[in-house]
Amino acid sequence: MKKIIALLCSVVIIVLSSGTAFAADTPAFPFDDSRYFDYGDYSLHYRVISAKGETKGRILMIHGFLCSTYSWRNMASEMSSRGYECVLVDLPDFGYSTRETTDTNIIPREELMKSLMTSIAPMNEWIVAGHSMGGGVAINIAVNDPVRALLLYCPCPQGTMPKWAKAFMTSRFIERSMDMFFEYGTRITPLVRFAVFAATNDKAFTKSYDLSGVTDPVRYDHFGAGMCEMMYNVLPTKLDETEKITCPVLICQADHDMILNRSIKNRIQNSFPDVEPYIVQGGGHQCIENRAPELSDVTCDFIASNLK
Repeated sequence: MKKIIALLCSVVIIVLSSGTAFAADTPAFPFDDSRYFDYGDYSLHYRVISAKGETKGRILMIHGFLCSTYSWRNMASEMSSRGYECVLVDLPDFGYSTRETTDTNIIPREELMKSLMTSIAPMNEWIVAGHSMGGGVAINIAVNDPVRALLLYCPCPQGTMPKWAKAFMTSRFIERSMDMFFEYGTRITPLVRFAVFAATNDKAFTKSYDLSGVTDPVRYDHFGAGMCEMMYNVLPTKLDETEKITCPVLICQADHDMILNRSIKNRIQNSFPDVEPYIVQGGGHQCIENRAPELSDVTCDFIASNLK
């Protein structure tokens, strides 16, 4: 047994010290509607889902942690069928967008999002939607620029990572270990399917879920390493500046959210004291996926009541 363990450790050390790439082969355009926006050192992957019939508005959809444009597919389908053009974007280090490294000339995510948005239409024409981590980015965008409305689904504010841990978290060993974890750990189908269930609280939805929508992006182009770098490049969510937000705000929370604890939800609520959140009964953190029709109804009603 000791010899086997020693052999496995040797293999791991050899792999980590090599330049081997663990990224999955991915077509240049992973979806039929894929597009790219280049800005500085970044190439942002995004998708445009055109509105059906008369266009009522334009929505930027920003995903959460460990997610990508894939997590918005159902909401985008619902909202586009109701007359809204949906622009889905992969944040840096996620999906099929640029992975940050020590050589990257860092640009804040909020600036990247604004540059993408204004390349399509003026800021004041946009409705900005954010899920989980993407909600933190969406809040910062609304604090800095006038947008038509802010839609927050299970929003999670971003904090500041301790500087003392940066050398360790962004070390070659840790970054390559994370690459290996996402490359090989996501091949354990029961583990991934359990994660989907924990995120959605929906057995039937989990059983029919196409896991490649989750696993393919995190096996692409050193996702683990990029994620480690990202933790130290993000701007904290400006919850103490939400009074600067002048547009209508929708907040949707889920009562079976296993990701966000009560403390996080209270921080959001305290930052938007005049907003009564909509509660998805029986919903999990990823309710934007399996409860898309319900949330789209709520969102459309909110827009109709608040935007002229």
